[in-house]
Amino acid sequence: MSKNTTLTIRLNKDVKEHAAKVASGMGLDLSTAVNMFLVELIKTNKLPFTPTGPEFPDIWKDDPKDIASFNQSIGILDDGRNSGKENTD
Repeated sequence: MSKNTTLTIRLNKDVKEHAAKVASGMGLDLSTAVNMFLVELIKTNKLPFTPTGPEFPDIWKDDPKDIASFNQSIGILDDGRNSGKENTD
């Protein structure tokens, strides 16, 4: 796969440094780790992990109403009806 574009993101300096250290411990640079994340996101059409914490309510139970409400709260126009059908192509 040729690399012909650049992704620029802003993040907390400590997060970047810690993530780079963890990736390095796995024999990866941060760019490769981010590429792996994005490829998995594309392959599965979902996050390769379940977000946790107060900013991510427990909506991952495929209840379309809860998913739609969460999506609207973060600015995504998705009614949640396709949840669980991401890999049906």
